[in-house]
Amino acid sequence: MNTKADIVWDIAGRLGIEAPKMSTGSTEPREIFDSINEILALGIDASTKPEIARQIVESAGMSWNADYESRGGTVTKSGLMAVRDAVAHFVG
Repeated sequence: MNTKADIVWDIAGRLGIEAPKMSTGSTEPREIFDSINEILALGIDASTKPEIARQIVESAGMSWNADYESRGGTVTKSGLMAVRDAVAHFVG
């Protein structure tokens, strides 16, 4: 079973960086999204994690679904998997 932490670790591995520490309650760290944006040179300028995640996914030509984010400015596990798929699109 993939936890949010597992997905963050996988994304970090694909980018060749150390995985950031997870916040309490398995909240994904903003740092992973900022790293994706920087390393892939996507030029995203967004203020919230869901906004950055959505733009990462859409930059890979994929769709962002409403269930990919939740209240409180977090990205759901499904959303994080979509981000991982987008990263895979760019780096293999």
